[in-house]
Order: sequence, then structure tokens, then C-alpha cells
Amino acid sequence: MSTAPIFIIGLNRSGTTLLRLMLDAHSRIAIPNESHFFIRYYERRAALGDLGEPERRLALVQEILAERYVQLWDRKLTPSDIDLDRCTSLEETIRQLYLAYARTFGKDLWGDKTPEYATEAHILNRLFPDARFIHLIRDGRDVALSIIQQKWGPNDFVTAVRSWAEDVTWTRKMLGMLPADRCVELRFEDLVAQPEAELRRLTDFIGVEFEEKMLQYSEGAETKVGGNIRTPIHGHLSDRPLATQALKWMRTLSAADQAVAHELAGRALADLGYPPGVTGHPFRILRKGYHRVREGVAWRWKRHGRARSPNNASSRRPGETPSARRGEAQSGRLGEASLPRE
Repeated sequence: MSTAPIFIIGLNRSGTTLLRLMLDAHSRIAIPNESHFFIRYYERRAALGDLGEPERRLALVQEILAERYVQLWDRKLTPSDIDLDRCTSLEETIRQLYLAYARTFGKDLWGDKTPEYATEAHILNRLFPDARFIHLIRDGRDVALSIIQQKWGPNDFVTAVRSWAEDVTWTRKMLGMLPADRCVELRFEDLVAQPEAELRRLTDFIGVEFEEKMLQYSEGAETKVGGNIRTPIHGHLSDRPLATQALKWMRTLSAADQAVAHELAGRALADLGYPPGVTGHPFRILRKGYHRVREGVAWRWKRHGRARSPNNASSRRPGETPSARRGEAQSGRLGEASLPRE
């Protein structure tokens, strides 16, 4: 039986929660709420000590189970639920944790959906050289319009659309280095327009049969998203996906801002087959200047208001790259040979 993870990779506000619920509705696939701990534990793996010692294995499992986001999962696990004898490495500890979660639903396949990992595919691949990746992409103009409405993330359109272009280009580059049978790309717009066809494509990729109940994902959505089903961030998940959720920018984004988006993200949008929208406008420079002023004010407020994180677009300096690890990852290919397990 394969215990290879299924990673849903996608930037914030790209529809990853929707896809997670669809896949989790399958009788064999279990994907809990977000985790947010993989990268931190990977960075401090040397300090975990000798996991050949039972006491250290137990301590690591207890620490992970106490993680804030793990505590929000819809199943409360204890160390007794986990095969501690197999937890002899960080990656195996994570694997056993997720397998234990899957078993509580009578399932045998596990996955993760954490947007924070979208630019960290090279780290996930080091941890799990057998992992399969589903890269979900949404039009960057819709992502930007959505994310600036949230309490977290960029506050202005320029930062949001530019960060989308940088991050989605980086992630595609990293995932493009994997063998074709380990990664599949999916557009949010296609998922909501023809959900059954796209889910059949994904189940073929995973190696399981398509199930009709994947289209009825909303029936158990409330318990799966940490009680946020009635909030603006996830309110639409209580209904079947609507094609009107896609390409909202065509109805709401001004012509001048469309031209700004084309300047900042036109190449990435074109590479993904998205329509260009308005590509030139007499007020484009003025609108860009307006957004730059807002960007600077927002960055200074964020800088003094909370700690900066290189993976959080809202806290980057203008033009700053989204990951401090990019130089490390660019030194070699993403495949197993160049990025061995550590």
C-alpha cells in the first residue's frame, strides 16, 4: 500500500480549500485542515536529536500534536493513535501522523493543503521524494482582488499582483523539474467550470477511482474548515462551485488597473493562458503611482506592526523575493538526485 503524500500546492485565495474538500470527500483520501509546521520543523531537524530513542520520538509527536493548527483539525489525535516505532525521522513522523488521521476515517491515503508551502515545493520534495503535487493556479488579478480584502496579506493591488506573478512563476519552475507522473497543474477556472472532468483527471493522476460524492463536498464542509464556513473567507464553500467565481476581475477591475496588472504580471498570465485584458491605458502610470504610495504606507505599517516573514507578501519590502531559500534551491534541480533526503 502506498503511503505517498498528495500535496495541494497553491497560493492564498487560489481555491485550495475548495479542492481540498473535494478530494477529502473521496472514500480513500484524507486531507485535514492546514498544518503550518512542516518547514519550521525541517529547518530545526538537526536539533530534534536521535529519533532512534523512544523518548525523543514521543516528545516530537507530542510537540507536533500541540501545534496550533493541528489542534484545529476535525480529529483530535493522541500519541497512542500513532505508530511511534516508525517515527524514526522527521518525515516518517509526519507521515505516521497523517496516516493516523486518515485511519480515523477508514481511509488509507493522505494529503496536505497549506498555502504557506506554495513556494517551498523543494523542501516538501526533500522530505517526501515519493510525494505527488497538484498545483492549483488562479488568475492573479482575481487573487489580488481577493487577498487585499483579507485582514492578512498585502493591502494594495500592486503588491498582491506582483507577488502572485513572482510566486506562481517560482512554483511552476520548481515543480516543472519533477517527473511528469509526480505533478499535475490545474486552473481554478477550469475546476469551477467543469468540476467533474477536472476531478476525474486528478483521480487518474492519484490512481484512484472517481467518486460522485466528491461533487457533494459541501455536505461536510463546516466541520472541515475550522468553523469558518459562514465567514467571508470561506462562505462560498457551503454551495456547489459556480463559474461566476472565476475571472471576477473582468467585471470589477478598472481599465487602468488592468493595464497595471498587465505590466506587472502579463508574462505569467500569458504563460498560463489567461486573457490579457486591457494592456495599455493613459492613466496607467498614475494608477501605478497611487498603488506604490499605498504599498509603501502598508509596508511600513506592517513592518512596525508585526514580525516580517520572507514568505508573507504583506511583510516583504517592495520588490523583495518571496523566499530566502530560493538561492539554495536554484543551485540544483528539484528531483531526487539533486535534492536528496536529509
